[in-house]
Amino acid sequence: LSLYSLTAIAGGKHSDVSSSDQDNHAGEVVRMSNETAIQNGISATPVLARDIALTSTLYGRISADPASLSHIRARFDGVIKDVKVNIGDSVKKGDILAVVESNESLKSYSITSPFDGNVIARHANNGELSNGQVLFSLANYKNVWAQLTVFSQMLSSIKVGQSVELSHAGFNQTSKIAYITPSADGNPHSLANVAVDNSTGYWPLGTLVKAQVTTSTKSVSHSVPLSSVQEYEAKQVVFVVEGDEYAPRAVELGVSDGHYIEVISGLEAGERVVASNSYIIKADLEKSEAGHDH
Repeated sequence: LSLYSLTAIAGGKHSDVSSSDQDNHAGEVVRMSNETAIQNGISATPVLARDIALTSTLYGRISADPASLSHIRARFDGVIKDVKVNIGDSVKKGDILAVVESNESLKSYSITSPFDGNVIARHANNGELSNGQVLFSLANYKNVWAQLTVFSQMLSSIKVGQSVELSHAGFNQTSKIAYITPSADGNPHSLANVAVDNSTGYWPLGTLVKAQVTTSTKSVSHSVPLSSVQEYEAKQVVFVVEGDEYAPRAVELGVSDGHYIEVISGLEAGERVVASNSYIIKADLEKSEAGHDH
């Protein structure tokens, strides 16, 4: 076999590439020092057994927590003497919202906030009569809900307590299905309700969210990170690491949880494969092949 070497540029850094002239390139290999691998952010991991989460994808929207909404009225009818807050104001539990003079006793009393939150509506002005109407609406959006649409064909696999990974606009959060209810609008689907921590403010009301619901798990004897897999010469491959050599190995793949993927055949347990920046090895092989074709 005739071997040739060249210097391939990978991610702005250099690695020495050697490639054999066998049919189907079965002997292709990238040789790279440990120092160069570190410079290129290339790391390796062993092939391991693990539990792979099997998921179903649902979609839904962020809605308010009913327990965090309050519509506040005066305890006794009377004249509003002083309004302390406006729409958008933040309030703490016990803060005075308004002062009302009772019609019966002619004594003034304070209307206070029942919890920490924000004023989202105000229907009170100085000199007006309270007359049992809603004077203020308060909301605390630090805790909200994701209401996920579950169509009838999925109901048998979606259960209370299942783990849910929510995502939107690059933000992610893991929670659990708290309860399942029929659709409030009469449509033929159910809603899986998932509590969401919105203390960051990244999950505003009405936001469309995607959810990966873990419906079951599968124990597999061989798995690699999903980032290990590349398509090379029309095959799914991983790059097996032996010393300073990185060789493509065709694999048959199974289920994935979005982070790890089952390897049905092609690898042995304990073999080390490239886990990060595997595309750099692929690029080196393709460049060496292009040079050899000429």
